[in-house]
Amino acid sequence: TDAIAPPDGLEAEQVPLGDRKNMAYSATLVSVGSGMGIAVCTGDFTQIGTINRLVNQTEAAKTDVLRQIDTVSKVLFVAIVMMCIATFLTAFFYSEMEPMTSVITALTCAVAMVPEGLEAIVTLTYSYAVKVMASQNAIVRALPAVETLGSVTVICSDKTGTLTQNIMSLTAFVTSNARYKNDVDAPNGRVPGNLVRDDTYLCERAVNDLKKSGEDILADGPNNPAGRRGHNPSNHFTVDSLHTTENPGDAAKPTHPDDNFPVANGASPTKEWILSALSCGVLCSKCVLGEGGGREGEIGNPTELSILRAAYFTGIDIKELKDDCPIVAEVPFSSDYKFMATVHDIKDAPEGKYIAYVKGAPDRMVKQCKYQAKGGVAGEENHEPIDEAYWQEQIAILSSHGLRVLGLCRAEIDKSSIALGDQLGPEFVNGREEGKWLTM
Repeated sequence: TDAIAPPDGLEAEQVPLGDRKNMAYSATLVSVGSGMGIAVCTGDFTQIGTINRLVNQTEAAKTDVLRQIDTVSKVLFVAIVMMCIATFLTAFFYSEMEPMTSVITALTCAVAMVPEGLEAIVTLTYSYAVKVMASQNAIVRALPAVETLGSVTVICSDKTGTLTQNIMSLTAFVTSNARYKNDVDAPNGRVPGNLVRDDTYLCERAVNDLKKSGEDILADGPNNPAGRRGHNPSNHFTVDSLHTTENPGDAAKPTHPDDNFPVANGASPTKEWILSALSCGVLCSKCVLGEGGGREGEIGNPTELSILRAAYFTGIDIKELKDDCPIVAEVPFSSDYKFMATVHDIKDAPEGKYIAYVKGAPDRMVKQCKYQAKGGVAGEENHEPIDEAYWQEQIAILSSHGLRVLGLCRAEIDKSSIALGDQLGPEFVNGREEGKWLTM
């Protein structure tokens, strides 16, 4: 990118790291997109090197008890030295002992006065406190840490990997007429049965959000573009605006309720349906799934990886799907327009057609959709006019439960309109002559 001028009154070195938009830092990962850059620092001169140097220079602070023990030790040392000298003088001048005998007597008294059991007593006290903490399900790694717990007023915890598993998972999937619950534990292995239709699952707003407007739900949830308390969210597909109806209960109902298409409530869809429904999330992505669907070796945004992981554990071969549907052209993701699009050459597509997949912030996707796929089944025979109020309310419902929400869309385009390797702009999605053209 072009050089960025520092704000008024600041030198370039004083600009916060997060505001240096044209810099990439060592030990960080690229989750979206690609590019080229020039290395300006290496080793200890990088930001991570500076952090490492500061950490190594930090001195370990002693607790109050350890400082008190040091003070007592110094007092005892002075007292023992004085008593040792007094003993020597008394033995040599008063008892008229030989000089060597007087020295041995003084040293014997000095050794006898050293409190050898002090360390053992302190350790036993700490050990007892650790045992009491363990009985309350609190594991203490360093014994002296027990002493300070009684004065703790604030606990700063790294929740990732501690309170959470550091794995984002797809839990709910909503179509025009049904809701599906994904079993993230996959107890039966890689089978379609991990995805079950459950029309009662997250079908209403959370209790605290029943009477809130869509904008209020957005402000409090994980899809807020500003993040919580000013924190920049890792969710790239945040929602800009959410306008819901005055009667959310009515809007939440599908346009054709109580039907068993494509499967009845309580049943699992076929592998073919899952492949069709999740193919947008899998193909419209540059992410790489970890070995065996796990964390090792995975690359990409956690939100997008959750879709790949869900597809993998419902029996979809991710590599085979991507090999069979090569990318012809793409619209790279950008935080400006919050969507990504890829065009694929799929053998099952109609003659002379490519399939375009678009994945992005759900509020923006709804505005670009002309149709919705009935029951999530692809094909023109299942197209029906999109019910925007229904989808807006689904975004509100899922957001009220603290879930990140993505919109998955597709469309057919003429092969003559796209050349292999085209780097398309956002107007490919939101600037078309026909206006709304996607299918949700």
